[in-house]
Amino acid sequence: MDEVRLRALRERIDELDEALAVLLERRAETAREIGAAKGDGPTYDPAREARILRNLQARHPDLDPEALGAVHREVISLCRGVQRHLSAACLGPEGSFSHAAALRALGHGTNLALQPDLPSVFRALEEGSAALGVVPVENTLEGTVLPTLDAFSRAAPEVRVLRELRLPVRHVLASREPALDRIREVHSHPQALAQCRLWLAGHLPGTPQIPEASTSGAAERAARTPGTACLCSREAAGLRGLTVLARDVQDHPHNATRFWVLGTGQAPEGNPRKTSLLFTVPHRPGTLLDALDPLREAGLNLTLIQSRPLPENPFEYFFCVDFQGPAEAPEAARALEAMEARCFRLRILGSYPVES
Repeated sequence: MDEVRLRALRERIDELDEALAVLLERRAETAREIGAAKGDGPTYDPAREARILRNLQARHPDLDPEALGAVHREVISLCRGVQRHLSAACLGPEGSFSHAAALRALGHGTNLALQPDLPSVFRALEEGSAALGVVPVENTLEGTVLPTLDAFSRAAPEVRVLRELRLPVRHVLASREPALDRIREVHSHPQALAQCRLWLAGHLPGTPQIPEASTSGAAERAARTPGTACLCSREAAGLRGLTVLARDVQDHPHNATRFWVLGTGQAPEGNPRKTSLLFTVPHRPGTLLDALDPLREAGLNLTLIQSRPLPENPFEYFFCVDFQGPAEAPEAARALEAMEARCFRLRILGSYPVES
């Protein structure tokens, strides 16, 4: 080992770290000036933040794009915080996939309020205790997250979708026990149990599978209960001191969940790539087809259509639809105007950027 050269290189690293810190101070001060120039304008601008990350990744191809994105998301979060310290609500407990999605979307500079259920996320937005919310919408294997749509159908009209992001789902099997042969029960959220059914059948056949409200709640159960394992994220297992007995136990390697970042007030400007609608139609034959026909005539590509029961009208339904493109585009605007005339109720949930 060349101690002299190693010492010189470490001194250079120290100098570079100091230069980075000085640049961060300058960036934060500039962000503070931007906040003053915005006045009451929105602090959170997902389209611009995504554009900054894409441009950096394109200009610096020698750096790992995921790592560069993770680092710079935290830089943006830090600088966003000097403009206005944002709070956001998401489904807890700590270490849940919703918690991980919120950190990916907003960074550690945001004060995250962990909620016991999805309706509580919407209530936090409506009551003003949180400026933003993060909720799961759809999983590639298990489909639409129905409680999110149900909560949105009852939400105040100012609540809207600001952004979509997709989070890969990577489950581990974790326990306080040291080996699989000590496991007597497996706990997790029903979706996680379904997403790992083949692995469980092959490695823990006949072991009872117990549903929990969340994967991180299952990790808490496993931490205090002998003979119990959980399916959860690696982060949730680490937070509770569990031993990871197996990694990547999900049956499909491309499993992912898409999340919405929600907000109130004015939507930030940007380049929307998707629009979401909620609507109801008269309960007569052909009314759904009639309502959707303007979207077909406009050539808009639907990426989701989901029906949900109307609690106040048994065996009647509201519908949620996603289509590609912005609601403000001329062909989309004309289609929505025609569609509104054919619906009892039509609400644009948001027109927003999408991050893969």
